Amino acid sequence: MSDSVRIGIVGLGRLGRRHAENLAFRVAGAKLVAAASPVAEERAWAEKTLKGVTTYPGLTELLDHPGLDAVWLVTPTSLHADQVIQSIRAEKHVFCEKPLALDPADCDRAIAAAAGHSGQIVMIGFMRRFDLAYAEAKRRIEAAELGEVFAIRCVSEDPVDPSGFFVRFAPTSGGIFLDCCIHDIDLVRWMLDGAKPSSVAAVGSRILYPALAECGDVDTASATVSFTGGRIADFYVSRTSQVAATRPR
Repeated sequence: MSDSVRIGIVGLGRLGRRHAENLAFRVAGAKLVAAASPVAEERAWAEKTLKGVTTYPGLTELLDHPGLDAVWLVTPTSLHADQVIQSIRAEKHVFCEKPLALDPADCDRAIAAAAGHSGQIVMIGFMRRFDLAYAEAKRRIEAAELGEVFAIRCVSEDPVDPSGFFVRFAPTSGGIFLDCCIHDIDLVRWMLDGAKPSSVAAVGSRILYPALAECGDVDTASATVSFTGGRIADFYVSRTSQVAATRPR
């Protein structure tokens, strides 16, 4: 591999474009060389915005790009597991946006594929593990500087969405816990060294976005998880924050 990692991104929607611009212009050591989308307008955006990047209609075509080192997947969650496996088998390193899949069995398939290719890096986008504040909390827990941890409380609040994107996205997202709260779930299991849950109680409501009822999702939810050994975690997650919506970016 050269000093720069030659990356191809798949998926150029709302989040995919942000990833693409970061890889192309802001990430040291990354060289975005290819981009794929089945949507012609998205490929046109890439050709205009990401100078020198070759575009393709899909992952299969992108995997044949000369000299490609890694694949960056920002596609619908229902496609993640199969695309991860396809990329691994093509001997590429893989970054995949969270969550890995909608079903545990699909997660297991992808994990097994990665285990069979130990020379390749396969990573899911749990970026909070690399946040300095969370990393410091983890260090303090491991150093016993916080005493014995018996409970963790997590709060995640997404801003209100006047565009209606979340309502349109909800039917394929897996629901607010899997799509949004998954970051907190990952953090808690990381902080507790992979502790296994023993029971879960959860409630939710849909007041701001009643249309979420059509797919069984909610806009605000809370859950309490008990782990073996007696520790507990509380999760509060919402897509209704007015503060986040008005905060300067």
